[in-house]
Amino acid sequence: MQVLNELVLKLSASKLDDRFGQLVRESFLLGSLLALFDGLSKRLKSLNFAPRLGQSLNTLSFLILLVLFAALGLPQFASDKEALALIALAAGGIYLVSRLLGSGSTFKFNMMDLMVALYLGANIISSISSHYLPQSIKGLSKVAVYTLSYFLLKASLLDRKERLPWYLSAALLSGLAVSLYGLYQYKIGVAPLATWEDPTVENKGTRIYSTLGNPNLLAGYLLPLAPLALAMSTYIGKAKSKLRFLISPLFLITAIITAVAIFLTGSRGGYLSIIGTGGFIVLALSVYFFSKKPKLIAPSALIFLAVAAALYAALHFLMPTFEQRLASIFAGSEHSSNAYRMHVWRASMAMFADNWWLGVGSGNSAFRLAYGLYMKSGFDALGTYCVPLEVGVETGILGLVSFGLLILFSFARAHLLFYKDSNLSYLALGLAAALVSLMVQGMVDTVFYRPQVHFLFWLVIAAISALSSQEESRGTEPEPGENSEKCQN
Repeated sequence: MQVLNELVLKLSASKLDDRFGQLVRESFLLGSLLALFDGLSKRLKSLNFAPRLGQSLNTLSFLILLVLFAALGLPQFASDKEALALIALAAGGIYLVSRLLGSGSTFKFNMMDLMVALYLGANIISSISSHYLPQSIKGLSKVAVYTLSYFLLKASLLDRKERLPWYLSAALLSGLAVSLYGLYQYKIGVAPLATWEDPTVENKGTRIYSTLGNPNLLAGYLLPLAPLALAMSTYIGKAKSKLRFLISPLFLITAIITAVAIFLTGSRGGYLSIIGTGGFIVLALSVYFFSKKPKLIAPSALIFLAVAAALYAALHFLMPTFEQRLASIFAGSEHSSNAYRMHVWRASMAMFADNWWLGVGSGNSAFRLAYGLYMKSGFDALGTYCVPLEVGVETGILGLVSFGLLILFSFARAHLLFYKDSNLSYLALGLAAALVSLMVQGMVDTVFYRPQVHFLFWLVIAAISALSSQEESRGTEPEPGENSEKCQN
């Protein structure tokens, strides 16, 4: 285990964090801007009202971000994506003013910040050099909002790391409401808004879409929330709060309801993600547990095989429609959806081969214009149906490498948090599992870029980055769940 942790420590690049932070503050451009900001902040802090106003604005920014995550599942935001961006920008602007007035901790840069900056830089270069400049600038504006949200969320969590459970709770509350409405749709047998099944391969069944209008999008939105709900249940359960025996089961129930809703979406990418995420959690806990009790490996393996066999039998005899839906994943081109994705992947690979250096430009609008030169007739697409391929096509090799390293650093740092910080261990595991769920579905679908999913992705990345920071937050770090009853801002 020690060898594994040492390897992961190298993969996390955390030893380079201090050096990178020093380079940022000593650089001519960024260092000068930071020095100018700090100088202005010192002048404003001398005003009598500045500290209290700054703290109030810091809290207001935090509350607006809570509203953002609580509102992700609202039906009006399924089509009105600009409103969510405006909420995020408002929170960012207010937070910036609060920092000028002296509120908050000093921002600690790390290598994850560098990867996010490089990813944004790759999008800027790709957009400026694109043949589809107006469409690329539109796509670039979305990337800018998301990456700025990452820095805002990280700064907010560096100020007070105990805010993370509140962000997660807001997102989970929204996810629970969306899931319950989806269960209601299943009960009444809601009619599909489009043709989502191939009738030549599988039977028609009810697929819920709740407030989001699309079952695959609903699955993508709920997938990271299920492991986060489990993590919150464990986190609160370890707390010293008297209400932990009430709050912890509520998060567990939320996880179960969310998982059932994912199941009822009929999203095959969602099913793959459930399998991948479940396997990841079992593997992570098994390595941790069996490293301490190796004698239990054999009996535990037998129990696992027995449970797997029982689940398969239940699937085969009790849920034949679901088994058929799951089997269609492996039907190859015989299933129309599979054949469609294969055509899109081939065309997208050709696009990347011709534009691997700079990409075709940011956003789905630029992608669609370029894709028309490569697509097979009758197979139009909004994206590549594969996140790594989408990143490569849009931003070229720089964007693909920086995005890949960002994911690698995130997993490595979550691993280190799991083994080093007992208070945050299960939150770290939940964050890593949420990232697995997003990446697995992202290999076969396009919903990753919808704001309901993408804001959750950047919350997960920002949380891992902030929690792995070596700098202490202002104030005393609370015990797990200490703030489950009130938020100390």
